[in-house]
Amino acid sequence: MKFRLNTKQFRSVLTQKCCKRSKMRMFLSGHFLIPISGLAVLIAFVLPVRTIQAQHCPSEQGALASPNPVADAINPNPFEGDFQLPMPCGGKMILRHVCVPAEGYFADLPFDMGCKDCGRLKHSFMEGKRWSAVSGPFTLEDLPSAWRVELKKAIANGNGRCPKLGDTNIKAFYYFIGKYEVTNFQWEAVMDDACSGTSRQFSVDDPRPKTNISWFEAVEFTRKYTEWLIKNAPQYLPKFSNDRFGYLRLPTEAEWEFAARGGHMVTESQLNNEEFFPLNDHPLNDFAVFTDHDAAKPQQKLAWIGSKCANPLDLFDTAGNVAEMVLDPFHFSVGFRLHGAAGGFIIKGGSFRKSRNEIMPGRREEQPFFLNDGAFRSTDVGFRVALSGILTPEDRRERLDQEWSNLGVQQDPTQVTPKFSGLTIEIDQSKDPIVEIEQFVAVSTDETEKKNLLFLREVLKQNSILLREQEAETVKGIIRSALLTAESLQNYAIRRKVVINELSKLERMKAETVSQSILDSLEGGIAKAKETVGMLDSAMDHFVKFYLNRIRETQRYPEELFESQINLISQELSLEQGFSRSLKNRLDVFKRHVALYKRQAGNISQKGIQSDLILQ
Repeated sequence: MKFRLNTKQFRSVLTQKCCKRSKMRMFLSGHFLIPISGLAVLIAFVLPVRTIQAQHCPSEQGALASPNPVADAINPNPFEGDFQLPMPCGGKMILRHVCVPAEGYFADLPFDMGCKDCGRLKHSFMEGKRWSAVSGPFTLEDLPSAWRVELKKAIANGNGRCPKLGDTNIKAFYYFIGKYEVTNFQWEAVMDDACSGTSRQFSVDDPRPKTNISWFEAVEFTRKYTEWLIKNAPQYLPKFSNDRFGYLRLPTEAEWEFAARGGHMVTESQLNNEEFFPLNDHPLNDFAVFTDHDAAKPQQKLAWIGSKCANPLDLFDTAGNVAEMVLDPFHFSVGFRLHGAAGGFIIKGGSFRKSRNEIMPGRREEQPFFLNDGAFRSTDVGFRVALSGILTPEDRRERLDQEWSNLGVQQDPTQVTPKFSGLTIEIDQSKDPIVEIEQFVAVSTDETEKKNLLFLREVLKQNSILLREQEAETVKGIIRSALLTAESLQNYAIRRKVVINELSKLERMKAETVSQSILDSLEGGIAKAKETVGMLDSAMDHFVKFYLNRIRETQRYPEELFESQINLISQELSLEQGFSRSLKNRLDVFKRHVALYKRQAGNISQKGIQSDLILQ
């Protein structure tokens, strides 16, 4: 007999002991002395920091605010910034936005996927570190008006690395992902032909993730649900021209992992270097339902959705509870890229049956689409949905053509017609080669020649795009090394001030002392203090020169590229506290120094630079 609960009993049983919110500690950077030989290490070194984002956990009382068990089964932890899609049977699908800062439709955000060590180093072909990228199909203008209001509010309140409104260099691109794993209640609401209504009694399993379904059935859920939305609530979906609606699907592996690691609400360093998102002093079992081998009693069954703490994007159960299916087929990870052979489907995040290593966001498992008795299913595999859209809608074609035409072009196009001298084409080497080739195409009358020129143009464009991406990473590295150098310079200046004070004390003591033995000791201390001051002065001089070289290096790159990387780093630093707050001030000073260097044609005072940096 199936166990049933009424509303009061249902809410009572959902009252669970949960994680306690811990106070975040301010990270204080200590004053330290680093030898000049360690400068290169300093520049590559990033101190650990804590995000400002407070971890959201269910209340200690477990009070699920709504008296309606439907709400408890679909959104037990309502937060500001939740996006809701209606469902049959009075249900809702709760989504969270993921923001990707990019310079245009053809730009994206690279990040490192996979694990450094997911517990199987000898099998790193499963999830070895590899370069990937993520972006979103939606801009603010593509979204329903109510969603735009919420997103603008989030940006105004500080939305991680998401660019500010009005930013001319970086634009926000969005995708949306399920806040929770799809529940039994939600599955029944969409997949059953007849809705039993909200007055029915609720099962204790209704708020648990839906499992024991095939990959194909999960895809069918997204199809059927999208069609229901288009028919019954189209105003809730983003819509492009020619009836191109946004639609629900399984997330890609990159979308899933970027969001599971904390997405735009964590720093680039945390995203690429940590195996989990920042836990902010919580134990991992505050966030994940998994089998802790040290626990007295291993986890026996699935938990209700939202029973643990959320990740920095306010997503629940991205680690543990049920493993989650994604859209992509499995490929080996070989040589920092994915191998060409495509296999079964991927599951991510591990389940309640898995160990700590097996629930890391970068870990991936391959499952077969079929077994001898039909499609593969498992009692610890479920899914969450993503809201996506078409990338080439008709009302975006002109913008895409314009951005693609400009992509990779280093100089402004000119209208100068190429010169022909007999059978020789004279190329102006001072102009961008892509622009020159486009002009040759415009005047050529030979179709074969046009095809060859167009092919050459595309090869040059792809190489130019790759070069641009490499330049962006180089500029970002220049800026970061300048900031860390400036921070170290001030640490040396503080140390120098301490030594100078000690030296003054020793000299005063010398003037007041008559004992020869004490005078000799003081003389030795004074000599060592003066030597230390000299060493510190030499070190500070090296730091200032290194900093000036970083300023000079920025002049080799386009100003808009420098501005875009400054903006990205500024947004990233806004996520952190302690050490990085001083770096935020340094960033403003570095930007001012770069502008001053350019304005004064390189005639910039080393002494003035040092004074600016020490006073910060």
